[in-house]
Amino acid sequence: MPTLTSPPSRACALLGAAALVLTVAACGDGHGYTPDELDGMVADSAGADGPGSGATAPPETVFDPELLLCTPAVDTAGVPGEGSWSTEAPRSAVGEGPVELGLLPPEDVEPTGVTITVRTPADEIHVLETDTVPGEWAHVRYPEEDGAELAPGVYTAVWSDTATGTPLTCDGFEV
Repeated sequence: MPTLTSPPSRACALLGAAALVLTVAACGDGHGYTPDELDGMVADSAGADGPGSGATAPPETVFDPELLLCTPAVDTAGVPGEGSWSTEAPRSAVGEGPVELGLLPPEDVEPTGVTITVRTPADEIHVLETDTVPGEWAHVRYPEEDGAELAPGVYTAVWSDTATGTPLTCDGFEV
């Protein structure tokens, strides 16, 4: 068992002490807010971007067409259903739109409305909605207009529960 005098333990102890000194120094003057004011600021911030506000995923979530997954992954903690939510999207680059995007909910969830947030290569956001039935594919066309031109690049599609804003899964495609 290492002792405090062993090089790795000594280094960790010194780093921990340095972090504590910096924290105390940084917080020494205080921030000027009461705990109630801080709680209100956190609630206002969560209300602006939290569930039910239309926010469906972290803004940095991006589909990687080489790996066929989104990074960072959509956090599915608390997402209803024992099985996974499956998605469908073109797996090879498309030349024009619209493209068909699909979602298959697990069989053990209630029917629900879903919101599909599509982020374009130019960071524009487009929102579509549809309903799901457990164990059946739900599809949307993006863009909804026939013959619509799609800019070259990678598109990210985040599926979320319309009622709560909870992200369910993520997919994407490339033009």
